[in-house]
Amino acid sequence: MDEAVKQALADLGVTHVGTVTVSDIVFSASFRDACASNVCGRYGTSWSCPPGVGPLDELIARVRRFRLGLVIQTVWPISDLFDYDGMMAANRKHNTVFHRAVGAVKPLLSPDGRILPLGAGACALCEPCAYPEGKPCRHPDHMFASLEAYGIHVTELIDRAGLAYTNGPNTVSYVGLILY
Repeated sequence: MDEAVKQALADLGVTHVGTVTVSDIVFSASFRDACASNVCGRYGTSWSCPPGVGPLDELIARVRRFRLGLVIQTVWPISDLFDYDGMMAANRKHNTVFHRAVGAVKPLLSPDGRILPLGAGACALCEPCAYPEGKPCRHPDHMFASLEAYGIHVTELIDRAGLAYTNGPNTVSYVGLILY
């Protein structure tokens, strides 16, 4: 990985970064099954989540058009393992860092700007999302679908990028992926 990329990410507050080859990414339909069972409450409410994001086979094919992936991880303190509010606040902070990271490294990773960023959880740029109204995404160039919506096995992704899933007691970690 280029030193300029590492420095740009460190300056933005990214805790850990690793790379994967796209051929090493593990996909599982079980993540999409969890989406369909509406575990998070976002199924059918967002362009970044199923079914709006598209069929799994098309998403996997989209991922496979790229060669490499930059795995970005942020780690945040929480009061304990049951600190739901702390986890949600950390998720919002991660997504802010991830959005900035995408903007910072896009020209460094791909001279033609061809990247595919995938984030942690559903997009929250617009509340409410235009999807339930049957309208197009208001910000398609800034909306990131979730890793799980693409069927990506996040634990395997982290492992193959050489990162740790758990980063100490009373912390929560979030991950984003930039394919290039």
